[in-house]
Amino acid sequence: MGFLYRHRDVSYTRIRDLLELTDGNLASHAENLEDAGYIETRRAWTQSGFETRYRITQSGVSSFQTYLQELRRFLDEVEPE
Repeated sequence: MGFLYRHRDVSYTRIRDLLELTDGNLASHAENLEDAGYIETRRAWTQSGFETRYRITQSGVSSFQTYLQELRRFLDEVEPE
């Protein structure tokens, strides 16, 4: 989600390769995120043929921002003073 939050629309192979995921692992996570409404999967035409792309939805952006706020709040609480 962090990668999609930053880049918004990314190819399957770029995510897989940069995050060093297996095809099955990425597909499983993407399916769960799509079921939750956080990402959309689409097929796009490129010079080398079709590629699968993932795009973060507005719901995904909002949920990830909430997650970041909660994580920052938690980290502030555990930081030594």
